[in-house]
Amino acid sequence: MHKDEVAALIEKERFIAILRTSSTEDAVEKGVTLSEEGVKLIEVTFTVPNATEVIKELKERCPDAVIGAGTVINLDMCVEALEAGAEYIISPNFDPEVSKFCAERDICYIPGVMTPTEIVNAYLAGNTILKLFPGDILGPAFIKAMKGPFPNVNFIVTGGVSPDNVLEWLKTGAFGVGMGGSLVSGSKEEVRERIRNVLKKIRELS
Repeated sequence: MHKDEVAALIEKERFIAILRTSSTEDAVEKGVTLSEEGVKLIEVTFTVPNATEVIKELKERCPDAVIGAGTVINLDMCVEALEAGAEYIISPNFDPEVSKFCAERDICYIPGVMTPTEIVNAYLAGNTILKLFPGDILGPAFIKAMKGPFPNVNFIVTGGVSPDNVLEWLKTGAFGVGMGGSLVSGSKEEVRERIRNVLKKIRELS
């Protein structure tokens, strides 16, 4: 999927589900559950054991979802993720090598930023969707403050986003949100109920 296509899907869905589990099997099972409940963007973090295998399996079992790789902190990880079939790359940091590599291949790269200087560096490298991380430390007011000097930057918030505060983030100007542990912890039925609740809230806002 091309960079602009991923960006358009994020703009439409406004939500990325993040898989950060302690086992390969749990990641696959919960990824399938996410897809079955209508989640279109699923991020598999590289902290998951055998993350590339999880990406491959979810690509096969979840044809309606677009699978990306997260916690990609260097070029080697980026190459591994793309070879496994990841269709977008998300990082907690901004890596110029990863940015250039993805740009040359029309891959959507979403680097993590926390300060105005980091925002400028990532944006001037050609990245228009940036990840504000950690969201719970920065707070929703940070988005409002940053949209002033950076009106053309689209911010995705991760870290501290939960079913209870997801609308607060979106209403204060977030382009989208990423939600992990607060979404996928617990039993399969608990996860299903939580996903339905979150997607319902976001769709009603739209």
